[in-house]
Amino acid sequence: MQVKFMREVDICLGGAINHLLNLFAGLLSKTSSFTPPNEKIKNILVIKFFGMGSLLLMTPMFRGLRLMYPNARICLLTFPENLAICGQIRTIDKILTIDPCSMITFLRDNIKCLLSIWRNRPEITIDAEFFSNFTSIFSLLTCASSRVGFHLRQVARGGHLTHQVTLNTHHHITYVFFHLAAALGAKFEDENLNELTLNLPSQNEILSAYEKLGIDEGHPVIVINPNTSHLSFLRRWPPDHFVTLVAQLAERRPEYTYVFVGVKKEHDYVQSIVDKIVCESPTRILNAAGLLTIHEFCGLLQKTKLLITNDSLPVHLASVFKTDIVSFFGPESPNFYGTFSENSLCFFENIPCSPCLIAFDNKAEVDCKDNICMKQIDPDRVLRKIEEKFFNKEPALKN
Repeated sequence: MQVKFMREVDICLGGAINHLLNLFAGLLSKTSSFTPPNEKIKNILVIKFFGMGSLLLMTPMFRGLRLMYPNARICLLTFPENLAICGQIRTIDKILTIDPCSMITFLRDNIKCLLSIWRNRPEITIDAEFFSNFTSIFSLLTCASSRVGFHLRQVARGGHLTHQVTLNTHHHITYVFFHLAAALGAKFEDENLNELTLNLPSQNEILSAYEKLGIDEGHPVIVINPNTSHLSFLRRWPPDHFVTLVAQLAERRPEYTYVFVGVKKEHDYVQSIVDKIVCESPTRILNAAGLLTIHEFCGLLQKTKLLITNDSLPVHLASVFKTDIVSFFGPESPNFYGTFSENSLCFFENIPCSPCLIAFDNKAEVDCKDNICMKQIDPDRVLRKIEEKFFNKEPALKN
């Protein structure tokens, strides 16, 4: 099913159901904020479907839950496409998935997941979606005595929650997610919210990445991600800007191999950029879109000199490995989704219509045909800032 279709069904049908549930919330369930003692919490369910980057930004919240409930089993309900990342979050004990590829698989997986959840009924269910009516209904069906989630007066969802958390888009998303754990008693001072955590890639995964790229381990690499998720292509920095930037950077820094990355379906788009890059120096520019597994990609990021990327998952993966980062924001705000990393450059023009894809508006599709917020980020200025911050001690081979 398409995301747009799912959103429309969720708003119309899910909204109507939630309005009814809100009317009878007092009869259907307790809505007090009572939480059982920590030692009695055996199972916790967290629901989060959209955004692999968001799941990574939730790791401080997962750590907060683990600190409060060290003996509890933390289960995540998500989409199958998120399995690779979620499997590397060490505080998650079990993952359940619902496949939205068709209505049949969606309904089938809902039944299977509910049966599995009921067998080990959670004492706590945390709905980490911002506006989804479906996840709000699902959290009630888990029969958890404590149900935590975001609630706003403007939307139907959340009337049955025992712990209602206000969605505050003036805070960074990591803090917003941690508020879900704080509603249960987690302390902000007990966690470093700037620290994202994943299992580190193995040496074999690092070696495998370099072997697939055809370069020696330790060879200097700069990684470029010109892609964004299918949720919004408006976040793409123009391809010609990537061409200009990488061509100039490769001329100045020919000792590096420039690796363009992405998933398999992005290969042709990435190749259209690579084909336009012309440089005199004998440098190497590779299209690795669809070539690496997520584990191999993490291994490459851990070793790379610099990541240049749009607002997408690689920004946050690079933050985990303390890699130098250059990121481009426009439709989304870096104040909400940006990296905390000090070794990063973030370009954001902050024009009047930007940001337009914000969580407060359910990231609704906007009628934008010209993402000037991204086009106005000048590649020559980006190159100058990169040289100043990341190569100030390395003389360029060509000025």
